[in-house]
Amino acid sequence: MTKRPLISVSDEIFDRNVAIESLILKFGIDEDCHQFRLQTFLNNVCSILNITMHDISINNIQYGSTILETEIFGKLESKDKALKIRVMYESLTDKMQEELAKLNVFFVYMGSIEAFAKQQNYRSEIKLNPQFNRTYGPGHTYWIGALNDGRDRGGKPYYCPVGWQRNSLYITDKFRARFKGWCICYHGTKFNFGLAILLSGLKPADCTAHGEGIYASPSIIYACHPRYAEIKEIEPTHQNEYFKNGKYVQFVLECRVHPSNIKVIGRETLGARTTIDSNVSNEEIAWVIETNAKKIVDFNDVDAEMICTGIMIRVTEQHPQSLPDSKWWSG
Repeated sequence: MTKRPLISVSDEIFDRNVAIESLILKFGIDEDCHQFRLQTFLNNVCSILNITMHDISINNIQYGSTILETEIFGKLESKDKALKIRVMYESLTDKMQEELAKLNVFFVYMGSIEAFAKQQNYRSEIKLNPQFNRTYGPGHTYWIGALNDGRDRGGKPYYCPVGWQRNSLYITDKFRARFKGWCICYHGTKFNFGLAILLSGLKPADCTAHGEGIYASPSIIYACHPRYAEIKEIEPTHQNEYFKNGKYVQFVLECRVHPSNIKVIGRETLGARTTIDSNVSNEEIAWVIETNAKKIVDFNDVDAEMICTGIMIRVTEQHPQSLPDSKWWSG
């Protein structure tokens, strides 16, 4: 649906104090190994990424759907390697990603082989938790006002995300005991970014309205504004394959954070001229989450400042802008 590959990067490339001896570029390619033309692929990739054939060397090719691992910038010194791949990552435009997708690339990893192994270990432990999937709307599981079920959510109210479906993620055994006192919030993002966040973590905002950190909200109505949560028109083939009814889809990450890690509770940052969410004041609808100077916050790590507990999906027949909860977008 995104028409772009999932891009994953190890956090060490953002840390100028870490020496990196070996960097890899790893590609997942949706192409039968018997049809795959290695040299043609490498020529095209070098052209898209603005590198030369001298910058890369082949480490391994795994067949099936083709997985290609290359070492990159092997001839450079450690500090120069990190700089070069950081520049490459930060200069990846939507157009470049679309060109990679035309080569049937569905996944790209940039970083050290050690970090990739650790990342894959986390990912292998992530599972869906369907017993906690919920559909929130008329005729389904819902409530009015703040939920009063006796559970400790850090003194922060939890309102029903009406119109959304939650696909729950497994975090750990005895979840309620481990995360007692953690409150629910939402983080809107683009489709391709969201996939990368779930795989390898989220890079905090460097400098925005309320300072550095991860931006979230207790209001899904605010978090799903298209500035944050991309609206995708569902193609007819996907309508039949994945969605029974609907022309538009959005998704938002459902997260948990301990109140002590909310360093700012501030005003909305979109210039709204009316009430956004009747349950949450415009003055307290934007949260900034402390990251303790981490370059990447791994949502799959149970010891992180913030975890992702579910993927919220909204599928609608009409454009989301015309929904009652979206009137504030234009007013």
